[in-house]
Amino acid sequence: MQRYAIDLSRRLQKLGGKWSLGRNEFIPHVSLYHIPVGDHDWAPFLEALQVIAAEAPTGDLETTGFDMPVLTVSKPKWLDDLHRRVVRRTVPYFDRQWGAEKTWRLNFFSGRRRALAERYLNRYGTPMFGMNFRPHITLSSFETDPPPISPEVPVFTFTPDRLAVCELGQSHSCQRVIQEIPLGGKSPSSNDE
Repeated sequence: MQRYAIDLSRRLQKLGGKWSLGRNEFIPHVSLYHIPVGDHDWAPFLEALQVIAAEAPTGDLETTGFDMPVLTVSKPKWLDDLHRRVVRRTVPYFDRQWGAEKTWRLNFFSGRRRALAERYLNRYGTPMFGMNFRPHITLSSFETDPPPISPEVPVFTFTPDRLAVCELGQSHSCQRVIQEIPLGGKSPSSNDE
């Protein structure tokens, strides 16, 4: 799946995308939360993520389609729950002096989703929470309206096994992995015996 995402991203860059995914920068990922964390909060932030990851159940995710310029990914309950826990437990470490809220555009939200996006952006520093959390892999970004393309997206199934803390780059990209934290919970379909 990573190879497919990188190849499709390179196609988009040839069509005017500002960047393309790769293995060493602009690393393909499914984002849970984008916040800057100050040096003084770094250790407790990582400790909070370790607690969350140790408790987190995992399961399968699969690609569900293409919505320029992202590969969309399924949103099972376990992922939505993990996302909510990550945001709520780490928002205290969000360095609001950095101005992360200014990196978001809300023009693709409308109606109730727009109202929630504004509230979530103010509260959490991201509009992508609750019903607005839309798991995806960003393939590139464009200055102007991208050309319409409709690639045939195969269904890839994968099971995340870690949280990655990344250096944030343009378009909320992952420029490098700073720390990986294994997910240690049981699958939501497993039974406790």
